[in-house]
Amino acid sequence: MRKITALLPLLALVPLRGPAASDEVSTIHVYVDSDLCARLMLGPITDARVSCSQTTFKDGSMPVAVQLQNNMVFTVNKEKMIRPLVGQLADLSGKINVRNGTMKLASATPISADSIRHDDRARLLIDARMYKATGNAKLHESIRHELAMMPYISEFDFISFNLVGPTVILTGWTVRQTNRSTAEAVVKNLEGVERVVNNIDVLPLGSFDMEIRAGVRAALQRMLSRYFWGNGSDIKIVVKNGQVILLGIVATKEDSDLAFIQANGVRGANKVFNMLQVRGTKKEA
Repeated sequence: MRKITALLPLLALVPLRGPAASDEVSTIHVYVDSDLCARLMLGPITDARVSCSQTTFKDGSMPVAVQLQNNMVFTVNKEKMIRPLVGQLADLSGKINVRNGTMKLASATPISADSIRHDDRARLLIDARMYKATGNAKLHESIRHELAMMPYISEFDFISFNLVGPTVILTGWTVRQTNRSTAEAVVKNLEGVERVVNNIDVLPLGSFDMEIRAGVRAALQRMLSRYFWGNGSDIKIVVKNGQVILLGIVATKEDSDLAFIQANGVRGANKVFNMLQVRGTKKEA
């Protein structure tokens, strides 16, 4: 099992929403990403993001579609249609359900950036000059505070956000459906927020993944106890279909490597992605 690293922006660790479902067939411009990078790299399609997408997909992270216009992540029912397109732009057609972030795929066609009109909002993620992850500092702190105060966040949830003008992009993973809806609710009513894109993924709660979560927590707590307290932790343990993603900040590279080794030794864990950041590094900033 390989240790995966990527140039990831440090996202606010806190707790998301979307429009109503639609039965109509729609065609959207997308970037075909890996699930891991789509929920961690909120921003334009840079060389670093393409590298992250292709590397983590090759190592087992499922392919997803990121709508270029608004950064919304869609899982598709026919993954084999987009697997050859990871790291590329495409036009996808199908029935979209924005509320739960899914798409019943009918067709997938690769496209070039030049084929998208220069006045199309879909260029938001293609041209870094158009993408400004900025916003009111006071509003940013209000969002962070509201999400941090959510009562049912544990070490098995990783919920982040980015503020792009008046738009809040919520992302990450949670084991509770109510965390997803609660996060969206507390953010959308803040003064200055005009739109919320809810990319929080609700994780499966089957006994297989639950056993892995408990096993990884026990292994890490045994060797890295200073990062754990009560029901909380500086290290977030995301488990989805047997895959483990380690997130958070640790003091040293040795601690990061030790966490990776311990998680790899847990029965049932078929892949470990080590995305832990080391305090004081440029990546953390």
